Amino acid sequence: MRIGRTLPPAATPVRIRDIVGGIRGVLHGQKELDRFQAELEEHFVVKHCFLVSSGKAALTLILLALKDLIPSRDEVLIPAFTCFSVASSIIRAGLKIRLCDLQPDGLDFDFAQLAAILSEASSSREADTFLYGGITDSMDGAPGVATRSGGSINRLLAVVPTHLFGLPADVPRLRTLVREPGITVVEDAAQAMGETCEGRKLGTLGDVSFFSLGRGKAFSTVEGGIILTNRDDIAGKLKRFAACLPSYGSWELVNLLLKAVAVALFLHPLLFWVPRSVPFLKLGETLFEPDFPILRMSSFQAGLARNWLARLQKLRDARKEKVKRWIAVLEAQGIHGLQFPDRQGVGLIRFPVRVSDVEKRESLLRESARRGVGVMPVYPDSIARLPELRGLLDGERFPVAESCARELVTLPTHDYLTQKDITEVGRLLSTALACKLCESPSS
Repeated sequence: MRIGRTLPPAATPVRIRDIVGGIRGVLHGQKELDRFQAELEEHFVVKHCFLVSSGKAALTLILLALKDLIPSRDEVLIPAFTCFSVASSIIRAGLKIRLCDLQPDGLDFDFAQLAAILSEASSSREADTFLYGGITDSMDGAPGVATRSGGSINRLLAVVPTHLFGLPADVPRLRTLVREPGITVVEDAAQAMGETCEGRKLGTLGDVSFFSLGRGKAFSTVEGGIILTNRDDIAGKLKRFAACLPSYGSWELVNLLLKAVAVALFLHPLLFWVPRSVPFLKLGETLFEPDFPILRMSSFQAGLARNWLARLQKLRDARKEKVKRWIAVLEAQGIHGLQFPDRQGVGLIRFPVRVSDVEKRESLLRESARRGVGVMPVYPDSIARLPELRGLLDGERFPVAESCARELVTLPTHDYLTQKDITEVGRLLSTALACKLCESPSS
């Protein structure tokens, strides 16, 4: 167990004055939530915004709304390597998981495999169609077309592109492949608040999208989730589900306040070793837990978010600067032909690097833990290999997703990272990357 300065792998500070703003938010009640919602709608130029307790609660509500629109469909297509919370949300919504592998040189869908999956759906549509009164590409509520082939209804309800770590997924390219009007593009921007793709804000590229405001995300209110959409049909269903959600109770608000104070105190590297050394907190672990609460966002969280846009921009600028430094460090190792994130800067919440030599990767992680420099693994396995989903998936292998789980590590990009930390990690990387078999995922 390390005692002393320890870098968190990702960090979004909550300040004492933010907590004071949260307490004031409780006093303002619904007005505080209305303010936050209006600011989000204005900034992202969307018609509808919903505020809930977490990013996975947001995704669950979206899927419940889509299922209510098209009851005949029950499959959700996601990357085979992504946060376990995405799979948890699909199961929580009572739907089935369908997987697509990743492209070998990045963290986005393998578009050849994706095109085959979606063309299969399109072919079955041509084989046998029937009308339903649900989702369409327009907002006029007109009937659309669902499919069945050989007596079996086409099951695909939604595709979920993920901006992992803030690296933009190619949602525009995905949308050109989705020709079936019953399939909704649900944009997972949980880790990408504030980022853009070709001048367009992430979170505005899909039919509906969500952000997470959890600890370590691009912007944090300790916990929280945001749903955005311009689709009136989806919004109508979401409004009905959201109206039935319970609010935070008194004890839950006290617990949230205590969490905010803990983040304010213990996120700093001088104290992060304290929660890091407590096993039951499970910091840094990725868990599959479909039994989570789905609540309305509290006025305390909305109060914590006051001045969120300026704070988000400051956090993003700091992360962009660290990304540029990591790119320079990796290039200085003499590793050629690698595809790094855009030099102009993406505010990644963690900088991903692949280390293909398993032994050197393990050595790198051990040394990082010993020195407290914040180099961490990502998700321990692909979605297809989760023990909790055994029997629910068809047993297909996803080799790129599995290699990501085996090889990926991330470097911290937050403002606590110093030049001394970067130099020290650079030395560790020099040893790990010496095998010349390593690559850094790109957007």
